[in-house]
Amino acid sequence: MKRFFTSLLMVLAVSLPAADAPPAHAQDSGLSFLALGVDAEGLARGDAGVAHAKGAFATYWNPAGLAHGISEIGVAHHVWIGDIRTYAFNGAFSLGPRSGVGVAVVATGAGDLEARQQPGDSDGLFDAQFVSAGASLGHQFGPLRAGISAKYLSERIFTNSANGYGFDIGVQMDFLDESVHVGAVMANMGKMEQLNVEATELPRLLRLGIEVFPFRAVTALDGEIFLSTSLLAEVSRNYVTDRTQWHLGLSAEVLETVTARIGYLSDDFLRDMSAGVGIEVADLWFDYAVLPFEDGFGGPAHILSLRYGF
Repeated sequence: MKRFFTSLLMVLAVSLPAADAPPAHAQDSGLSFLALGVDAEGLARGDAGVAHAKGAFATYWNPAGLAHGISEIGVAHHVWIGDIRTYAFNGAFSLGPRSGVGVAVVATGAGDLEARQQPGDSDGLFDAQFVSAGASLGHQFGPLRAGISAKYLSERIFTNSANGYGFDIGVQMDFLDESVHVGAVMANMGKMEQLNVEATELPRLLRLGIEVFPFRAVTALDGEIFLSTSLLAEVSRNYVTDRTQWHLGLSAEVLETVTARIGYLSDDFLRDMSAGVGIEVADLWFDYAVLPFEDGFGGPAHILSLRYGF
């Protein structure tokens, strides 16, 4: 039964077909990987990042963050339940101090999943693959940063496949001398082609977030930042699953080199707490996150991501 639940978690509420059964249904909850964070930093902090995302992974969290004008590339790898793997490539390219463009490709999938219509022996094996590829643009208008993403979507379950498109729009603003950041995103607006009998509904997601820096300490000799802490809170609303979740995250950065992170996600049957660490060396940032799952799901998930600024 474990592999059966693995396949359910892969596509979250898909009706999986037997090898000789009618083809797959569309998902009740949509292409669920689109609602899961990409990089280790965001996932370690409760799957949040809308308020102050910038650089390569702003293409996922909030395209408005591209308006920071940062040039950076990032890659990420998720080791999820069973054989499920996710790979991501993200890039941000400056068009000046107030504008930027981004690209992103995310692919997730698993093979040799067991298909069942009822408990008992499996009816055969199948695989599932999902891909999102797109481009983003961000620009700053006075104190307001705004951005938009367009993405091509593809899904394949068993022998059935469909394509579609989606859009994200987002905004960000800073307050109190940039010590408070707020942001909002409406993600995954669009539609898919029919997947045999019906079209998969995209997980339309509204995210609202705030990030503050409650404590900073500087060295006495040169005034460099010795310790900086960040606290963020985010609320998300998935209009397809009719679910509202809270995302809470805390991080502490020492000497602008090593960062420890912890997070909490509410109303998730699979997980709640998360943790991680980040290390900066020159223009490289390495981040790791661990997401402990509930008992019976085969251990924690591991997320690795690497960014390079240029």
